[in-house]
Amino acid sequence: MKGPDPLARRLAAGDPCAPRELVESLHSELYRYARSLLRDAPAAEDAVQEAFEKAFVALGKYSYERIEILSLRPWLYRITLNVVRNAWRDGRREVPMAETPEGGGQSGKTAGSTPGTEREAWLDTLEAIGRLAERQRVAVTLRYFEDLPYAEISGITGWPENTCKTLVRRGVRRLGVLMDESSGKGGL
Repeated sequence: MKGPDPLARRLAAGDPCAPRELVESLHSELYRYARSLLRDAPAAEDAVQEAFEKAFVALGKYSYERIEILSLRPWLYRITLNVVRNAWRDGRREVPMAETPEGGGQSGKTAGSTPGTEREAWLDTLEAIGRLAERQRVAVTLRYFEDLPYAEISGITGWPENTCKTLVRRGVRRLGVLMDESSGKGGL
């Protein structure tokens, strides 16, 4: 178990540099997370901005003791997830399928693959992830896009760790079915 977050202690103590450091340390990963869920760069940026705004408003209401023991990273992921859920509920998300993550999103190339086929496979994967049930989509995204351990996924979502494992396993299985259907392999 990790000790108290030094940045949380600095925020609690009123260090004027701490808020900027918080944003700088977590902005890019929260943006990547929101973008993988929303699949829209401007909507993801808006979601992260709103998450930080909500976080700073909440910090202004928290006691010194509460801020000092706060696990900032999971707390901000949870706030970002809530903002994304609100966007889904409000119908504010758009899904431009032509977008891929910066850097291509793929860590390795397969033999005989071309950039066009990799991009097509990536877009198929994004489309399939968008068709998962919300809880599966969130769990799979946190596990495979953000590479988070199950304990941290549990802390972010508030779901028991075994539930997170089950959601990821079922989500990956469902992704396989959806990918087979989209490639014409799993039909009648």
